[in-house]
Amino acid sequence: MLHIVAFVVIGLVVGYFVGQGSSKGMTVIVILGLVGGLAGGYALLGPFAYTTAIKYGSLVTSIIGALILAYIGKSLSGKKA
Repeated sequence: MLHIVAFVVIGLVVGYFVGQGSSKGMTVIVILGLVGGLAGGYALLGPFAYTTAIKYGSLVTSIIGALILAYIGKSLSGKKA
């Protein structure tokens, strides 16, 4: 259960930092960061949730997923990424 909270927090923090300076699409970027964090975390955690190494790896993929979606959202909002 705590991994879900970690994915949400990671997604929100990454989305916030990527979206700084973008007043027009800040909310969308934060939401995309949240979605990317959840998707990235579950991409690795889902099929292999039984080992500790995979649980830590899913946190890394959560960060990567949040960064990818947040930067895509920022580039689509018309601001320089």
